[in-house]
Amino acid sequence: MLELTRALFAELATALGIPALTPDANGGIQLTIGADTNVVLFGENDITLLLVAPVAALPRAPDYGTMAWLFGRNFYTSDLAPFRIACDEAGTLVIWGRIPVDGLSGTQLAGLVDAVASEAGRIREAVAEE
Repeated sequence: MLELTRALFAELATALGIPALTPDANGGIQLTIGADTNVVLFGENDITLLLVAPVAALPRAPDYGTMAWLFGRNFYTSDLAPFRIACDEAGTLVIWGRIPVDGLSGTQLAGLVDAVASEAGRIREAVAEE
């Protein structure tokens, strides 16, 4: 793992009140937020950090309103930016984004992880209402 990223993950562990964060076999740090939301952090390099949160299964037959809402979350005017909604190859909706590492503290990253988890919950609820 890269030097700045390793230091940032150590600060994040301190901010979360845990001894350490250990990468999984894919090199990601997986955090469980609340009862049902995972956020995975990948240190791609010492420039950016990739955050990914699985949301829910892609609806099999989404209605117009659901699709308009989801696609609107990906438009350049979305308040979600720099995060986007996508679908992985298993058919799971995910929220993902790359954020700069430089100047980011562990406390700020903890807040960002919480915000992404909250957004994943809102998306899950919106898709479930379909």
